[in-house]
Amino acid sequence: MAETERRGIPMRVSGGRGVAYAAWPVTQGVPFADGELERGANTVVVDETGRPLPTQTRCLATWNKDLKCVKWLLVDFQADLPADRERTVFLQRSADEPPPPAQPVKVDRQENVTIVDTGALRVTFRSRHPYYQAPAERDFLARCEVRAEGGWRDVLCDERGFFLYMKDQHGNLYDTCTAGPRALVTVEEAGPLRACIRIDGWHAAQDGAHFCPFILRLHFFAGRSEVRVHHTFIFDQEAHAVELSAIGIKLRPRIGEFRRAAIGGEGRVHAVTKPGKLRLLQSSDREYVVSGGARGSGARSAGWASLSGAEGSIVASVRDHWQEYPKGFAITPDSLDVQIWPEMHAEPLRFTTPFEEQAIFFKSTRDESQVQRLLAERPTAPLNLKSFGINTEEDFHWVERVIEKYAKGRTITHNDTGCDNGVGAAKTTEAWLRFSAAEADDAGAQAMNAAAQEPLIATADPAHTCATRAFGHYFHAGDPRFEKVDAGLDDILRIVAIEPIEKCRLYGMMRYGNMVCSHASGPSFAYVHYKDTDPERALRYVGPYNNESNDQIGAVWGNFVRTGRREHYFLAQRYSRNVADVGSIHAHPGDPDTVGLMHYHNCHQWSGGGSPSHTLASGLLMDYFFTGNQRLLDVAREYADWVVRTQEPCGIVSCREGVLHREFTGPLWNLMEVYEATWEEKYGELARRTLNWFLRTLPEPGNYPVSIYTRGDRGDEAVVEAPGGCTGHARDLYCLFMTAHRLFGSRALREHILAEVNHYVWEDLTDNFVTAEAARRKLTPRSMFWAVDDRFYWTQWGAGAESPRLLCMAYEMTGDPVYAAYAKDKLMGAFVRQAERIRRFGDFRFTWICFGPLMSALMRTVADAMEKDPAGLVRAEQEWRR
Repeated sequence: MAETERRGIPMRVSGGRGVAYAAWPVTQGVPFADGELERGANTVVVDETGRPLPTQTRCLATWNKDLKCVKWLLVDFQADLPADRERTVFLQRSADEPPPPAQPVKVDRQENVTIVDTGALRVTFRSRHPYYQAPAERDFLARCEVRAEGGWRDVLCDERGFFLYMKDQHGNLYDTCTAGPRALVTVEEAGPLRACIRIDGWHAAQDGAHFCPFILRLHFFAGRSEVRVHHTFIFDQEAHAVELSAIGIKLRPRIGEFRRAAIGGEGRVHAVTKPGKLRLLQSSDREYVVSGGARGSGARSAGWASLSGAEGSIVASVRDHWQEYPKGFAITPDSLDVQIWPEMHAEPLRFTTPFEEQAIFFKSTRDESQVQRLLAERPTAPLNLKSFGINTEEDFHWVERVIEKYAKGRTITHNDTGCDNGVGAAKTTEAWLRFSAAEADDAGAQAMNAAAQEPLIATADPAHTCATRAFGHYFHAGDPRFEKVDAGLDDILRIVAIEPIEKCRLYGMMRYGNMVCSHASGPSFAYVHYKDTDPERALRYVGPYNNESNDQIGAVWGNFVRTGRREHYFLAQRYSRNVADVGSIHAHPGDPDTVGLMHYHNCHQWSGGGSPSHTLASGLLMDYFFTGNQRLLDVAREYADWVVRTQEPCGIVSCREGVLHREFTGPLWNLMEVYEATWEEKYGELARRTLNWFLRTLPEPGNYPVSIYTRGDRGDEAVVEAPGGCTGHARDLYCLFMTAHRLFGSRALREHILAEVNHYVWEDLTDNFVTAEAARRKLTPRSMFWAVDDRFYWTQWGAGAESPRLLCMAYEMTGDPVYAAYAKDKLMGAFVRQAERIRRFGDFRFTWICFGPLMSALMRTVADAMEKDPAGLVRAEQEWRR
């Protein structure tokens, strides 16, 4: 420990399998405990020998609104890493500033232009003029130059050298350089190692009509000629009237006489040396076709293309190329077209859903004649299989047989069947562009593409991350005392999240990254039955998860917090980014009040209506803090701004219609999260008032109403339904109360937390194993029972391994070891048993991705109690069990 403190925070640098990196950029968020690092203090990354590296840092968040102590620090540096190796560097506090890079990034803001110079690349952007803009200057990019032997050399045409485009299903073209308003160019980040230029604008038709806004983020790196591109478009059109047949980035080079064009295929390069066309279409995760001057095909293309001339070259790489199909490249002697949605693809991108017609509900029937009658009455309606009430494997097989017999080819789902569409959906695509004054070679293009597909990361040691409490109570993996718990968490994440995506090919541009929806038992039975014999069929009737009111995105990130594993990092990243873009409403000309809401998890990406309780920013902000990706903060702000925009006149969260109290506490949770990320009082004051009002509506400490509604002209009147107890409603108030207690701590909140936790510890079921007496007192008619012995039964609706993280707060508030005793029993008993059932695909549910932060929090409390008072913990265990 002393050595770690002396050397600094260990950061494990890792890359993709078989990929080598040379001075490759790394951008990583690192947390600090409260009071550990003052804002503005010098920090530096040092290598294994203690040599300081050029380092850039930026404070992403502070612990308090006084802005004194850093909570999250974004760290940039560049690293070498041989293939299949890892290395450890250290982040240290320093009395001196970090050494500068040999060629630092320079950003020059002038009146009419902004110039970014990396030493190897110089790009000039036109700034928006406040009063006048000439039609010829609509391009936001004025010049792109690379350093050559004789000085700077232009590699793109001055006009239309780099622009974005879209086409609708009728072939109408919309671009960013012909007739629309000039985009807004902003310097979002500027440092010696990395700068980010943000460009906000619209695609537009030739008559100037606006069409689908875009956000373009261009990242520049010291000494390098690569640009990392984050291309975001937002669909703001009427979904039934407009489909998108093409989306892309067009580059028009100035590289002299044509020499060569190449596209990376599967284990080979498709290339031409004569002027002409070369095109690739990745039409699915299993098929691509190359056409034009070279022909070929394969399963999964590499995701890169190059265009070379006598005076320079361009290489383009698109991350997750085959996973986010369709994708493509089209190269001519004077253009390189990076096709985010290729026009060559057979189908346009539609923002409608197959579930627009009200679905047929079967009301738990097992009568085939009734099923036939319902199908005949509505021959085009989709089917809601969830309404069959599938609770057993026998139920599942009966439904499968009946649907195969009478409804083959119908639109079907095991999930909820909403009727919303994709107006306001967005999508961010990551690409890399390399500009050079020399001809591109295939080896160099492949190396850049490999590094772009598998980014270099440098994650802080999990023991450090967990100890900072930046996300509350977490405990790192690897402690031998919790070996079985760690193994269970790792296996569950693999079984319910990682393997289904790979086995069942959950790929595609608007789908990849999302989890499997588990808002019914049907999906679980379908997957378990078909996963090994017919995996494509296993999830054919199952929608994506979007989010749940206990924040499943944050739960997947929670597994990374405890393990620091690269696989967990990118799994969580893909999930948060898919839902942030695709699953959320970012624009809506017909219903602007829905902007800032997430679609309820459903049968399709956006069929569920906007849901305040399921629109949660916590997991998105975890992505932002670990990666510095500003897009996640943008979307989190959209969520919180919806709450601000719709608040009651009296200044509290509005809940006029939302059934279940989570419809009130979900928006409050968002306010707390975004307030801590920004310290903007429009979020903080609204959160404080709303929390006080909420606590006053509770029937008694530790008890919740089923639903809470705001009423009256000013919204300060409350309609409170009957008490509903502590459990149920699929919500987790730990994050909300943890933040609230730290920022606005009150006696009422403390009393409520302790009362709720005491209910769990002393009154509630502790496992799925119950006696008949306990079942009569605690369970509902929905519960099912299987005899274990002459006294105990097993029920699917018992407490199982689920446990409130508020327990950890109760232990810290009181020091009472009984809370740690309860936590230990949950970990070593209920959870270990449940993990073994899940390994055997018993009690299998996709929703069990929630376990990561829950069990990690309990480990934190148990470990603290073991260290502080092991004898007291033993006595508490004996008394609690008695």
